[in-house]
Amino acid sequence: MAPNQHVDVAIVGGGVIGVAIAYFLAQRGVEPLVIEGTEVAHGASGKSAGLLSPGLPHDDDETGALPPLLRRSVSLHKTVAELLDGPGTYDYTPYTTCLAAENEDEAAHLHARAAELSAEPIPREEIAERCPWLDQPVAGGLAQPTAQIDSAKFTERLLESAKSMGASLRMGRAVGLVGGEDYIAGVELADGVVTADTTVLAMGPWSMRAAAWLDLPIPVRPLKGQIVHLEPSVEPPPGGFSDMHGHYVVTRPTGLVHVGATEEEAGFDQETTEAARDDILSTLARYTSKLGSMRVVNQTACLRPVSGDGLPLIGAAPGREGAYVATGHGRKGIILSLATGEALAELITEGRSSEVDLTPFDPARFGAEQ
Repeated sequence: MAPNQHVDVAIVGGGVIGVAIAYFLAQRGVEPLVIEGTEVAHGASGKSAGLLSPGLPHDDDETGALPPLLRRSVSLHKTVAELLDGPGTYDYTPYTTCLAAENEDEAAHLHARAAELSAEPIPREEIAERCPWLDQPVAGGLAQPTAQIDSAKFTERLLESAKSMGASLRMGRAVGLVGGEDYIAGVELADGVVTADTTVLAMGPWSMRAAAWLDLPIPVRPLKGQIVHLEPSVEPPPGGFSDMHGHYVVTRPTGLVHVGATEEEAGFDQETTEAARDDILSTLARYTSKLGSMRVVNQTACLRPVSGDGLPLIGAAPGREGAYVATGHGRKGIILSLATGEALAELITEGRSSEVDLTPFDPARFGAEQ
């Protein structure tokens, strides 16, 4: 039985969100404890393609909340990559991606939103030259500066840096919370208790378990995503492209090509399937013929946490003093991790976030569903 302990801040979840919160808390002089039941970056944080492209704006996001959070996080990724030697430690690689339109309606939609995407429209006659991946007819495209990282290495590097500033890691399975009717005072583990002045729940799709612990609605469900890793027989084109429906191709610094990704409502099933692989490859074949000669060397599946309204939950748990929630980032967990970590660290230590408005992400917005 591991000994009980007391910490200033206990963070349940060793994925990229929990680790980013620990990193920014440690920068502010707090010594947080990250609690992880399996292994750091076990879920989507370790299997993501690690693309730092904001992608297309959410047409159903009437709040306009995501773009400021995305912009702040992209800026932080550049800063942190300089601080932590991102190119050398987690393959931080700037590149230009192409957003491809399959038909005229999609092309018009893309071009109308070029400015908010910080992207440049590409004349149709220049697409093949500027986006060498695209050798099948497309109706239009945008060139968007972006970057990619190895998400597992990134999470590990963030944690390593946080630990150098006073953070720590404890392996243990959280089974509940400790406290009273209106406050939370720590985490009950399978092998002990961690009491804490502040407790953060950053458990990805497993955050739904915390709903019962808090007696609060946390409407987060798992969205399964599969990615295929391909080995080219000849050197592949640099960079990559994506369509308007979440499919992408990217050449990794390792020389492999990653293609993805599915969006499957499959509960907590994480098995890979031939059907998903075939669907990804056939969809992307409409844009490029270059995948046909490549050999499949790996296929992964992971679960992304998607909230009831598509926006993350970032903030204090309503009516539960000392408890905070950070989950529901969907397919954008890697890119949003740093802005989330910074904002929640500020909220915990200062009572407010200075860089982004967290109001649209307040977990209390789901209170009416009780």
